[in-house]
Amino acid sequence: MFKQVLFSDIPDVLVKATNTSTMAHSADLTCEASGVPNNYTYVTWEHTWPGHASVLRRFPGSKVLHLGNLTYQDSGIYTCRVGNGAKYSRNKNAGEGSTYFLVQGNFFIKIKL
Repeated sequence: MFKQVLFSDIPDVLVKATNTSTMAHSADLTCEASGVPNNYTYVTWEHTWPGHASVLRRFPGSKVLHLGNLTYQDSGIYTCRVGNGAKYSRNKNAGEGSTYFLVQGNFFIKIKL
């Protein structure tokens, strides 16, 4: 007689983004999760600035975060949080993934003569 053992693990998360410029006008950041079970709930997106703990903006959870009307202020660290009902993991960062996203812009300096 065989006994079935169910294994579950908090998902590993990978966030993909391509650095861009303000000329692109918009960008998509993608949140890819892998784990067992594979029924994922995309909890939230957070936008922070490197070296600062405070959250600049929060977005509803989704697999793809669409950013429009890009400015340099959209640059920063974007973190996606994902759940799948699993409670434990040996990885303390399981269930979240982050990437640094850069929006290059034109800077103008006005000089009075």
